[in-house]
Amino acid sequence: MEKNKKMQKNKNLKAIQKAQNGITLVALVITIIILIILATVAINFAFGNNGLINRAEQASDFYANDTKYTEESMTNVESYLDEMIAGTGGSGDDETEIALPTTVLDAKENETKYTDTTPITDDLGNTVYIPGGFHVDKEDSGTKVEDGIVIEDDNENQFVWIPTGTYQTTDTDESIKTNELSRRQWATTADVVQVPNLITDDDGVNGNNGTYYGERDNRSVANDTIDMFLASASVKCTENENGHGGFYIGRYEQGIGNVCKAGVDPYVNVTRNEAKTQAETMYSSNYEIKATTQLISSYAWDTALNFICQNSNYGYSLATTTSSERANIKTGIKTLTGEYVQDCYSNIFDFLGNCYEWTTEYSEYYTSSYIAPCTLRGGIYNINSNVYASFRNCVSNDGNHDYGSFRLQMYIN
Repeated sequence: MEKNKKMQKNKNLKAIQKAQNGITLVALVITIIILIILATVAINFAFGNNGLINRAEQASDFYANDTKYTEESMTNVESYLDEMIAGTGGSGDDETEIALPTTVLDAKENETKYTDTTPITDDLGNTVYIPGGFHVDKEDSGTKVEDGIVIEDDNENQFVWIPTGTYQTTDTDESIKTNELSRRQWATTADVVQVPNLITDDDGVNGNNGTYYGERDNRSVANDTIDMFLASASVKCTENENGHGGFYIGRYEQGIGNVCKAGVDPYVNVTRNEAKTQAETMYSSNYEIKATTQLISSYAWDTALNFICQNSNYGYSLATTTSSERANIKTGIKTLTGEYVQDCYSNIFDFLGNCYEWTTEYSEYYTSSYIAPCTLRGGIYNINSNVYASFRNCVSNDGNHDYGSFRLQMYIN
């Protein structure tokens, strides 16, 4: 009996062990399966298309691209700020640099304001220099030098280009003309037509009531500045690399308020010294303007008058005319600047008449009893006067009167 119980117990133990062995094997298989599943998930999580490794690589690329973009953006911002400071930057989104007009016609149509002195060409191939701070006026400027190239600043002050040396015109008889930068001996009698003679340097010129000497004479108030004007206005050559082949004069007689524009009262009752100071301070504090203004010299006056005569149907008769049909001479009425439309030649107003105009030429009266070192030029509206555009009149520098005004010359720095 006991033997049977013992045998039965052993049998049960074996069954239990067998069952336990079966459970262990199943658990092992299940564990292996779970591990395989976990490994698959882990591998996919790490190396799959959207896995950790791929995400890390994407993050690395994104960081690199973002850094590059940031650096490029900062470079663009720095470049933009540099351009704005230099005055060459734009306000639009287009980063393409816009080319400045190179012809008078394009500059006129666009009214492009130049920041630096720029050479452009007229319809005939003549070179004209536009100083920084100016644009070619859309309404008033010609497109050929002979017609008068008009430039204007932001305040509507206007100047006209006077060529020096040779220049091209549309004249069928004499297409190439020469306008020397020089003082001239004109006829000393009204209404006499005479081609002027060039004067060597600052030699004395016979005038109507005295002898007149150029600005290089040490007695002239412009003897310390005339060489700078002559160097800029002369033709560029080996000896003169700074020449521009021309200069500008005020389109009008200078007006009250230190302006050079149409429709204002001429600045009269001004002494020569006051006129000189006014002329020199026109742009003295404006750093945008790349040009210098001065009271007109005998060089500029005679060269401009010669240019006007060369390109008018009236020719050299304009230099000595006293006809009110050609200028405001002997009408008895002073007009506003630019109002006397007959007195407009090569786009320059009031050069022949309206008011006397101060120059920096030195004058010496025929008698020693009267000191008259200052020179007035031009015709006047005084009904009793018989003066004309090339007329020289010597007076003292306190000779201010209602007939006397002044005009500017302007040269490129």
